[in-house]
Amino acid sequence: MSTFDLLSDGISSFGAMIFIGLFFISFCFSVHLIVTWNPYHRPIIPLVCSILICTIPVTLLTMEADGSTSIGEMLEVVFLLTSLGAGMILLWLPIILSLTTIMMFSLTKRTPSPDPLIEMTEN
Repeated sequence: MSTFDLLSDGISSFGAMIFIGLFFISFCFSVHLIVTWNPYHRPIIPLVCSILICTIPVTLLTMEADGSTSIGEMLEVVFLLTSLGAGMILLWLPIILSLTTIMMFSLTKRTPSPDPLIEMTEN
């Protein structure tokens, strides 16, 4: 496997974060579809799309100059991308939690809108 360089700026670039996030979300979505499989639900198209979104970048990242890939290198890149995806979630978690807290405070400050149905039951 050649050097693993995610874009020219490394892992700190925003494009690399988007790439890793897309991989991580499609990986989690495919696991979710497989685990919650039932006979009345037809998730074939979303499952195939999410598996393709996961496997195509992994194959391209592990492809050698002669076009060969190995399963061991692919598993190594999958492990690396999933661990980086979990790390990206932890990296953005303080910002997400602070925005959620601000939204919750703004919701508690609002006055409830008058409900005409409650007025009809009281009269």
